[in-house]
Amino acid sequence: MKKAVDEKYLISPFLIVPLMYVSMVGSGVLNFQREVAEHAGYNAYISVILVGISIHLILWMIYKILYSNQVLDVTAINHTCFGKIVGNTINIAIVLYFFFGAYIEFKSYIEVIQVWVFPSMKILPISTILVLFIYYTLSGGFRTVTGLSFLGFLLTLIFIIPENLSVLPYTHPRNLMPLFNHSITDILLSSKSMVYQFLGFEALLFFYPFIKTPEKSQKWAHFMVFFVTLIYLMVLIITFMYFSEGQLREISWPTLNMLKIVEGPVFQRIEYLAISLWLVKNLAGISLSLWSACRGMKNVFQIKPRASLLTFLVGFLILDYLLKDRSIFRWTSEFYADVGLYFIYGYIPIMFVLTQVRKNWNKGSSSTADAITKND
Repeated sequence: MKKAVDEKYLISPFLIVPLMYVSMVGSGVLNFQREVAEHAGYNAYISVILVGISIHLILWMIYKILYSNQVLDVTAINHTCFGKIVGNTINIAIVLYFFFGAYIEFKSYIEVIQVWVFPSMKILPISTILVLFIYYTLSGGFRTVTGLSFLGFLLTLIFIIPENLSVLPYTHPRNLMPLFNHSITDILLSSKSMVYQFLGFEALLFFYPFIKTPEKSQKWAHFMVFFVTLIYLMVLIITFMYFSEGQLREISWPTLNMLKIVEGPVFQRIEYLAISLWLVKNLAGISLSLWSACRGMKNVFQIKPRASLLTFLVGFLILDYLLKDRSIFRWTSEFYADVGLYFIYGYIPIMFVLTQVRKNWNKGSSSTADAITKND
């Protein structure tokens, strides 16, 4: 089948591993524990498992949707299923969704830098430097984003995971008891909060055509969902064993607070090292979301990616100036999380049903046409 993307821009199926990782793990891993424990307490680990299983199902649906339209991404599929006007309206909404997802990750990381590393520094210089890094990354195209994602993934394996495991000697496993003392409603409310941490893997809807033999990448994508679920479980359980529920309610960034107790021969403040290394992974995740938004603009309006990228980055700086109030940014994040919930558990299943019905209908039509031809 003819490829929609030039061969030189394609990536190996295995390289979906770092792309899936940076899309699902962001700054939220530094503070998600308090939010998921708000409803389900220390039974929130059940919510992580449930959400991980549901993401496997949604990922399977995405592959089914895309495999039915081999050379197309989500924008072309929307055109096919809904027509030009409705399809473009949905595509614009998806572009805005990825843009705001990138911005929220961008703003969250800046907030961490401002509070933990440079508390007296103004936001604009930090934002400008990060924007320049993002522009430089995306100017290299999708393969550059993939390379940066791979580096971010390696840094996590080499540094971030061992840093979290180093806290184990100071934990109290009895904190996890009793194991089951919350209702199903509490677990589901906690699961809703946990879904936000996984948002981003939907970028597959855009970069699927850039994978060589994309059907071979599905096993790696599911492996990464499993791996990321384990990471969230590890961080959550270590946090629960380290802090009491009362302490957890008062801490904004539990992961960084845990790392404060660990000292190295060179770095006395290990959390500073973690924040610095996290920059690479965050830049990759932000770049992937922005690349998806730029790709959508190119497909819908035939706008050059560089032009839409500059527009989006200027939008970052404008929003950064306007959303100075922490409460407004929190509301924006919650709104994005709600939209993401409807996107992955509403839009994707609907598209799955539509594409499968359309596929079976076309099969039936082809069979009928062949039968008529033979009879003639």
